[in-house]
Amino acid sequence: MSNKKEVEAYILVVVQHGVEHQVLENLMKFEGVTEGSLVYGEFDIHCKIDVENMKKLREVHDKIRKLKILRSETLIAYERAPRKKGSLKNHHVRKLGQKRVRH
Repeated sequence: MSNKKEVEAYILVVVQHGVEHQVLENLMKFEGVTEGSLVYGEFDIHCKIDVENMKKLREVHDKIRKLKILRSETLIAYERAPRKKGSLKNHHVRKLGQKRVRH
């Protein structure tokens, strides 16, 4: 059996109010979940999953659905672009609580 990660997916989750941190903590325990973030917007949590095949993705997805979630959306990557070193910068990241300045 190969350990090569062939399937990359992103799962966007809406959870019950007040359990965001608990759900994220549980998500990060699942095999295949490589990143997770609490996010603002339509969804509460975003996580990245890297697994060997679609069967493994379904297993992780089934575990996620057993958590205190209201709904989820799964995005499966079908093509990856090579990352250019130093080309991606996020100028919008600021410390929490810092005032937002409009230009």
